[in-house]
Amino acid sequence: MSATLLKASKNEAVFMIDIDAKTLEKALMEEYYKATSANDKKSAPAFLSNEMLLRQYPELEKIAGKALEKLMPSYYMRAIKELRLHPITFPKIMPKSTALGQPCVLEVHVILEPEFELKQFEGLEADYRPVIVTEDDMAQQMVSLRKQHGAENDDAKLLEKLPFNSIEGLTQEICSSFTAMAQEKTHIHKKEAVMKQLLEANPFALQEEIIEQQVMFEINQIRKQMGTQVMENYMKASGRTMDDLRKEVRPQAETTVKKNLLLNAIAEKISPEITEEDIKEAISKQPASFMELTADYETRRKRIEEIPGALDQIKHSIRLEKAADYIVAKAILHESKPANIMNELPEYLK
Repeated sequence: MSATLLKASKNEAVFMIDIDAKTLEKALMEEYYKATSANDKKSAPAFLSNEMLLRQYPELEKIAGKALEKLMPSYYMRAIKELRLHPITFPKIMPKSTALGQPCVLEVHVILEPEFELKQFEGLEADYRPVIVTEDDMAQQMVSLRKQHGAENDDAKLLEKLPFNSIEGLTQEICSSFTAMAQEKTHIHKKEAVMKQLLEANPFALQEEIIEQQVMFEINQIRKQMGTQVMENYMKASGRTMDDLRKEVRPQAETTVKKNLLLNAIAEKISPEITEEDIKEAISKQPASFMELTADYETRRKRIEEIPGALDQIKHSIRLEKAADYIVAKAILHESKPANIMNELPEYLK
């Protein structure tokens, strides 16, 4: 593989990726055999060369797209590392030469990370709202549980429905669970308050294309969580258009990009250590596919390593998280009026 930089400025870069003919042919043949075996097609005459076999295949363009889709991630990652580029948008790829028996030449256009000055990230001063557990929170949860199980005035009936031997044991479990939730919510509030101050202390502008890509990414995440049909029904019922949704999502999308860029710059300065335990914890938190539900860590780790750039992305996320924890630890924090845990929980948990 070779990569050649064609044009570069502080905002964008254009480069060429050259995939050698043998690598491309191998990838094409893998897709050819998958397609023909799946369709129960008769095998071609044995005397035909791979090139002739592919030339006579009517769906060559289709399998060529699949072959390049599999090859590109590793070639792209190697190219940006070789050229020392730091893209912030997905690449725009334009084939320049894809003739059989010849190297495949692709032109790639990317928007680069913006340049900005990291002015302040230590000693940020922020007000945050702690979350506490009160007796009222405990009482409300007990009332909710009793209504849910039809045991408003019957302790024995309530205990029959739940895996506890006594009301005291149930109460202790609720208290323990609520306390852990309150601590987590408090940590989130601290981080959000400090991140707000970080953004205000280090202002910079983004190209519209960068923001728009993040907007579409967040909309796709919403669609994935809700399901396409549910989302379409929701949009229709609420009278929203896609343009309305883009406008709603845009402020958060811009904040997310800026926050990640600032945290990456901080990580470059503090160089946080990433241990194998950090990677294991991060992988364990990732949602597993149906096929991976019973897979152990080593198996999941191996599968991730087989995906070009996947492990690097996990390490990058860990670095950002450690950078965020660092600025929170270095911040000057002031408590504001506390919030009850019950007011912080989603409705389905109340």
